[in-house]
Amino acid sequence: MNPLISVIIPVYNAEPFLPACLDSVLYQDYPSFEILVIDDGSTDNSAAIIDRYAAREPRIVALRQSNTGVSAARNRGLDIARGEYIAFVDADDRVAPTYLSNFLECPADLVIAGISLLYEPSGRTESHGFDCSRMAHTDRERGELFAEAEIRSTTKGPCNKLFRREIIEQHHLRFDSRYSYGEDHLFVLEFVKHCHSIAQVAHTDYLYIHRPTTASLTHRLLPYKALSAYAREAYTLRQELIARLGIDNREYDRYLLEERAHLIYQAIYALYTAEGNFPAEERRAFIENVYKQDYEMVMTATRLPLIFRLMKIALRWKKQPSTDLALLLLSRGKEWIKKHF
Repeated sequence: MNPLISVIIPVYNAEPFLPACLDSVLYQDYPSFEILVIDDGSTDNSAAIIDRYAAREPRIVALRQSNTGVSAARNRGLDIARGEYIAFVDADDRVAPTYLSNFLECPADLVIAGISLLYEPSGRTESHGFDCSRMAHTDRERGELFAEAEIRSTTKGPCNKLFRREIIEQHHLRFDSRYSYGEDHLFVLEFVKHCHSIAQVAHTDYLYIHRPTTASLTHRLLPYKALSAYAREAYTLRQELIARLGIDNREYDRYLLEERAHLIYQAIYALYTAEGNFPAEERRAFIENVYKQDYEMVMTATRLPLIFRLMKIALRWKKQPSTDLALLLLSRGKEWIKKHF
């Protein structure tokens, strides 16, 4: 008997892309699924599109709520999901007809597949995935598999994964709406703490589409507090997993260090740009916090673009207001270049 899969799709102003997304899910070669589409207070015609599809397709459950964010929309789907497993799809992406069936090639508490990225309008693509399918049951096996999946950039969001709903409910797991960046990755990390088996499948059925006109976190200046909060929380959760699962992988350790440092440098840039226009007192207070919590990592990191390497020199001075002025000039200069070239 085929287990029921609940596919959760949060929607906000996705009118141009939503029909293609819904069609791609409906055309699955797997027979047993429901689609929970949550309209998060869209101001375009997304709600009408959802209603039209739900009227003719009994597998679609249409839900509507005031605009409270993607985490709240996903949580609403989790609250009413009936499936043995949960899958996620974003409203501006698409999936292959084998998206659901390939997950069950290696049934586990968590199944991780590959992901393809399409950059519009250039048409450039890139793919992140695995060379083979395999299962992991022991702590060490799960740790090794998950570390590899992290390094291959396949773990950051809930899409391209299948979650056993029993674990989500048993441990009261939900997306944390306090985070405006990285909350989807934090959900995955929390889930891994509680699952007993992890599988990777050598299929890449999820198409993540980068669109320059999409009003998403990817395409606007990110808030520095959100970036730094996610950087520190994700690092803490990963250290818990390393200890719990006995992960011994130097490449993974280096990956975590470099990623946290990169996020902190991104936060500094966001803090010092003219668009943010934060007062000097707030900038200096944040830098003092960086010295207390992140200094070793931001100094050790080496895989950095030029602007962050220059920030690294400024931070090493540890002199106020000289450091503050240097970071200000570097960030404003980068901002000017981005706008004019």
